[in-house]
Amino acid sequence: MNFRDAVKNIPEIKNCLKDGLQALGRNSNKIKALTKRALVGSVDIDTCLKNVYPNASRWDYVFGYKHKICYVEVHQGKASEVENIVKKFMWLRQWLESSGRNLENLKELSSYHWVSSGRTDPAIRKNIRYQRRLAQNGIRGPSSSLYADSVL
Repeated sequence: MNFRDAVKNIPEIKNCLKDGLQALGRNSNKIKALTKRALVGSVDIDTCLKNVYPNASRWDYVFGYKHKICYVEVHQGKASEVENIVKKFMWLRQWLESSGRNLENLKELSSYHWVSSGRTDPAIRKNIRYQRRLAQNGIRGPSSSLYADSVL
C-alpha cells in the first residue's frame, strides 16, 4: 500500500486528500523538494479532523514524497512550545493507532517534523533537555524548512 491508497482507505480523512502540497496552503513554501512531481499528495489533518476532535491538540499535516511519508507540524519555534509539540505528536500517535491504521502500517516509511512558522528560538538548540524530549518522541526540528529529499 502506498501513501495515496492508505489515505483513501481512512474514512475520516479520505475526502481531504489533495494533490502535491495543496493541503498545506501557504505553508507549502516551508517544504522543499527536488522533484515536485514526486509529491504524491497531502492532507491537512488539523482542519480535516477539527469537527471530529474539536478539543484535541491536532497535528497539522501529512504528505507523501516518493516512497516517504512526512508528518509536519508548522508551529512557533519557541522553547516554551516544546511540550505543546509533544502533546500534538501524542495525539497523532493515538489517532494513527485507532483511526489511521492504514498510515500507521506504513510507519517504517514515516518521519515527524516540527517546522518553525517564524524564527526559531536558539534556546531549543542549546538546551539538551529540549532536544532529548523531541528526540525521544522521534520529532525532528524545529527547522525553518523541511527538505523532503534528505528525509529518512
